Amino acid sequence: MIKLTYLAALGLGLAACVPTQHPSYLVSAADPAVGTRLPAYSSVTADIRGYDVVEPLDWRELNRRVGPQSDPERGDSDDAARRGR
Repeated sequence: MIKLTYLAALGLGLAACVPTQHPSYLVSAADPAVGTRLPAYSSVTADIRGYDVVEPLDWRELNRRVGPQSDPERGDSDDAARRGR
């Protein structure tokens, strides 16, 4: 019974630390004075890209296209790594 009393006192003590007002970031969503964007028409198929079947390409060339681009003035191209430098 004593343990239950201590737990109840601890719960009431922690409940006293809870703020009485809601945080402003939760209340601002219900504020009618906050400005919003007007709804605009957006097509369902906007920004759709075609993914047609293509012939297989060389994977090394594809990796060069998507990899970091080297600066020829600095001399940090992949060729130096392949030559063993």
